[in-house]
Amino acid sequence: MVLVFLLLVAAGVVIGVIVAPYVSPVVTQLARQVVPAQAQVGQVREYYIEIKGADIEIAPGVVWKAWTYNGTVPGPTLVARVGDLIRVRAVNKLDLTHSLHPHLPFYDLQHDGSQINILTGVGKGSMIPPGGEWTYEWPATKPGIWYYHCHSGGPVAGGGLRIVDHMLMGLYGAIVVYDVDEPPAREFVIFMSELPSVPGAIVGEGPRPFYIMNGKGLPGGEPELELVYIGQSKIFPNLKGLEGVVQLFNKSFPVFKAKVGETIRFHVINIGDIYHSFHLHVGDLRSKWVLGGRSWPAQVIPLVPGAADTVEVSYNRPGVYLFHCHVVSHADAGMIGLLIVEE
Repeated sequence: MVLVFLLLVAAGVVIGVIVAPYVSPVVTQLARQVVPAQAQVGQVREYYIEIKGADIEIAPGVVWKAWTYNGTVPGPTLVARVGDLIRVRAVNKLDLTHSLHPHLPFYDLQHDGSQINILTGVGKGSMIPPGGEWTYEWPATKPGIWYYHCHSGGPVAGGGLRIVDHMLMGLYGAIVVYDVDEPPAREFVIFMSELPSVPGAIVGEGPRPFYIMNGKGLPGGEPELELVYIGQSKIFPNLKGLEGVVQLFNKSFPVFKAKVGETIRFHVINIGDIYHSFHLHVGDLRSKWVLGGRSWPAQVIPLVPGAADTVEVSYNRPGVYLFHCHVVSHADAGMIGLLIVEE
């Protein structure tokens, strides 16, 4: 399938004309969000987050009754520079207790958003009851890729569900902290995860993904793209050809756009409960945080549950490049995406 795309590019087909209408404005907004803003060190970065439900169609006739931060999975990317204060006003509009627990160093324990706040009484309100709200404050003390997620769970406030259930229902988002002099780049966030196993979370009949990136997954993975292209997909029977594949962009799998020669940063997080890995075709994945600028061997980022890294890559020619989990059974069960590099 990718060979077909690349041949089209090589043959001079203006793929941008076909692709552009289907690259989600959410992706464009995300790219703008994580490009460092020109700001004075030490400013307060204020965010507002509503914890609320959303219906997400993950396959034809199959709906995920997700829990979200601001209606999307993942939630908003919080951006700051070293020395800033991240302030998040969170309002819980669901019927269970939820929270924002940060994977950041050196914040006040009252803003932990975990069971320890209930046990100690310090910052008890950071475990937000239904209809309640809390304003979290987290200092940005070190550059890196960090994240936040719900830490609620248990037989009472957590609705009898586990913490992992609250997380996989969709309650997670990224935090990107830049050095003061961080140069700009084209940046994207990728969360790798499994769909939740909470009863009633997934409704409808038919094939569905088991593994997702940024809340999306394509049942059947890359082979299903081929079936769509030749018009033989049973999951998407009305789609055919390149135009049919494009209809699935940012609906069934994430698609990002970049330019030849520019620095691209992928912030990759395994928010799931099992091992995943990230492989981007052709790209030389230079690790920013784990390997100190060296490349990941074999173009694969290994990610145990909760692990993250930022990688930088650039391309010297246009094309359509696959990325996917290299636990290949995970890719076959949904975990794929595309990077489109244009002149």
